[in-house]
Amino acid sequence: MSRSFQTGLTVILILVTLLCGVPVAAAAYEARAAGYQCAISQQVPAEAVLELGATGTYSVWPVGLECRYVSADGTELIVSPGWFTTGLAIEGLMALLGLFVLTALVMV
Repeated sequence: MSRSFQTGLTVILILVTLLCGVPVAAAAYEARAAGYQCAISQQVPAEAVLELGATGTYSVWPVGLECRYVSADGTELIVSPGWFTTGLAIEGLMALLGLFVLTALVMV
């Protein structure tokens, strides 16, 4: 591999890692005030009674904020996070792995 190709590939992998890491970091930041975020979320189910409160937890798989609501009849409604952020987290980890492999190849 030529030096300029290695440098270009390293820059691309670093950019991919950063771009994929932003939504994952945003999901973690959003989960800091989970009850508040769930109360103002766009994903509130129609049958949820917000006066009964909403709770949220940070879900590791899939990555993101998982919200729990209560309906009028007392049933718990769970809204799981989407898989988009999880896919970006996996892609970011793969880019980091590529960076480590590239670094190991350059060192040898």
